[in-house]
Amino acid sequence: MKRSDIKILPAHYETYIKKVDDIELTDALERYGKPVLLAEKAKLIALGDKVYAPGKWTVRDILQHIIDCERVFSYRAMRYARNDKTVLPSFDETEYGATAQASRRTLEDLLEEFYVMRESTTRLYKSFTDEMLLREGQIWSGNISVLSYGFATVGHFNHHMGILQERYYPLL
Repeated sequence: MKRSDIKILPAHYETYIKKVDDIELTDALERYGKPVLLAEKAKLIALGDKVYAPGKWTVRDILQHIIDCERVFSYRAMRYARNDKTVLPSFDETEYGATAQASRRTLEDLLEEFYVMRESTTRLYKSFTDEMLLREGQIWSGNISVLSYGFATVGHFNHHMGILQERYYPLL
């Protein structure tokens, strides 16, 4: 299914969802992920621990954040695809970032984890029927569909790649 198949854009995720072309979800998951990071790898390595302002995340912190969010989004999508009616709470991405200790990991390790996570996410979404993709669940800010979570996953990645390009790459 495509982005245009989303019936109602959830307010909290609309910005991310709109950062993805109107293409099939599995195509988006495959296109905006590993190929992008492979193409940008030299710049990510060159950035090292540079930040554009005090207190901002490093490249490793950003990658850890993307991985964490993708894992949370996929878990939620799986629950709703399986018709779980539990209202899921928000999560504190700032606290996750503060306690993840991404600085103790290598960039290579984080990239490999991302590749594995994205492969897992893609396989999960390929397993869903159209009916499952359109199922909705309730989160703290309203309803969201499984399909919306898929596009939010890709859009969240695109959002952070945009920040890297706009604010971090000029440091090189």
